[in-house]
Amino acid sequence: MQYELNPILMEGKVVEVNDTAVKVDIQGRLGVITVPKRWVLTDFPLQLGLKVEFYFSYLQVTEPKQVPHGA
Repeated sequence: MQYELNPILMEGKVVEVNDTAVKVDIQGRLGVITVPKRWVLTDFPLQLGLKVEFYFSYLQVTEPKQVPHGA
């Protein structure tokens, strides 16, 4: 199954920061995402309540390779 993946600009707010990760509540009640701190680009110290933007797309399963039906 092949789909064109189009990243979408999303917004959120930092709800947790620890030694290794940042947890972001995605705007619009779309859930929560946790990423390593090294993925966050900032000139400011990370703290609760900061607004963030990021590009998000669908996840596409690439393994295992499946043989199309009828092949």
